[in-house]
Amino acid sequence: MSEYRNKEYIESMSLISLSDDKKEKMISNLTKISPIRKEGTMKKRIGVRKTAIIVAACIMVFGVTAAATGIATGVVSHNKIETRTRNFGDLEKLEQQAELDIIAVESFSNGYEFDYMEIGESTTQDDNFNDLLSYKGISMNYVKENEPYVAIYMDPKSMGGGDISKDALDSRKVGDVDVYYSCDEYLFVPVGEVLTDEEKERDANDPHFFISDGSDERETKMCSTVSFVMGEVDYCILSFDTPMDADEMMDMAEEIINASNN
Repeated sequence: MSEYRNKEYIESMSLISLSDDKKEKMISNLTKISPIRKEGTMKKRIGVRKTAIIVAACIMVFGVTAAATGIATGVVSHNKIETRTRNFGDLEKLEQQAELDIIAVESFSNGYEFDYMEIGESTTQDDNFNDLLSYKGISMNYVKENEPYVAIYMDPKSMGGGDISKDALDSRKVGDVDVYYSCDEYLFVPVGEVLTDEEKERDANDPHFFISDGSDERETKMCSTVSFVMGEVDYCILSFDTPMDADEMMDMAEEIINASNN
């Protein structure tokens, strides 16, 4: 792990009231999220939007994290655990705290149902860890028996950054809202493991393929996302290793968008 990234993780972990051994385990796991460095330079530069998605997924598991985006901007985020609620009726209260006007549904036609929601706070940083802009968002977790969870992250549109249509694998128009689907593959490998020529080629040229070292064993995770902007809110539907295809995930987005007309 690079010295500056280790420092950033440790500083973030100091905000959590957990035992030292648990913090160290969390730091170890978080290093799997950052793209591998080669010959002293970052092979890929991940945009703020994609980094925010990865960070949000980490928050869901670890509660707080910091992720570097390479030589440019990063995002430091934490969830406000005291705002977590399993009462869907509390949405208006969270909207007021986050200063967001969002559209949400309590259940989807595919069987996913609301589990809980909470507020997250994020700050963008430059490569010297100087704070730039801070904002609040709302995350909602949905569950379905024997299926991976689905999380929906809603942040101010002005904080998203970048073109959400870039590198999209599929898209759909719902009314006047453009919906974009993407799926990224993350290969985690132990330190020093030799990569195949195919993996090296994909690592260099495939915008949907990322390699991180530091894992206890070789494993692959698929991160599927659907992104769209409605009003002043940036929506991202995310699930790891989901059996849902692009159409099924975009159907969920369509149900949210259609709910805005009710």
